[in-house]
Amino acid sequence: MNDIKVWLNALDWGNVPDWFGAIGTIAAVFVAIYLPYNATRPKGKAKLSSMYYTPQVELMGFDVSFYNTGATAINVRSLSIGIAGNSKMLLLSMEFLGGVIQPGEGYSTGKSAVGIYEALVDIYGSDNKIKIYPKVTDSIGNIYKGKKIKLDLKSFREDLNFQYQHYGLNPEAVEAEDKELFNTKKID
Repeated sequence: MNDIKVWLNALDWGNVPDWFGAIGTIAAVFVAIYLPYNATRPKGKAKLSSMYYTPQVELMGFDVSFYNTGATAINVRSLSIGIAGNSKMLLLSMEFLGGVIQPGEGYSTGKSAVGIYEALVDIYGSDNKIKIYPKVTDSIGNIYKGKKIKLDLKSFREDLNFQYQHYGLNPEAVEAEDKELFNTKKID
């Protein structure tokens, strides 16, 4: 132990300018490596929004949109609605498979509120409160998440009275509206 103390005391630790020079060199290497990485890293913004019928102001569905906010093209694999606290998700679109979203472009897709309600009730039952969020996955495994929305499935069902009256128990009509209103499209 004494030998180590003698050795440490014998070392030339330099002076204050030497220390500043060493710290500056380390910082310069960090910046030289980090800045190019950060500039080419894929960046995007995912958003989940509610869509309403007018003039009845009835909940129509949910829309997931994704904007490429970086300087690199992103190959998006899927747009979905994630469920907080759970690994499950509601897949909305995989139409991008093999497609690329260029910097500054955005795309959106969605699903009718009835379809989302039915899927969530199958998983959680009709009396639970959950949080959902937009979840976009790209081809290299990056996941882009957005702000969470709280849903009370009991009151969510009440918001769907118009749709249930309009569609009755006709799932084909719901699917037709999904294709018409919520198909994947470019955002201008």
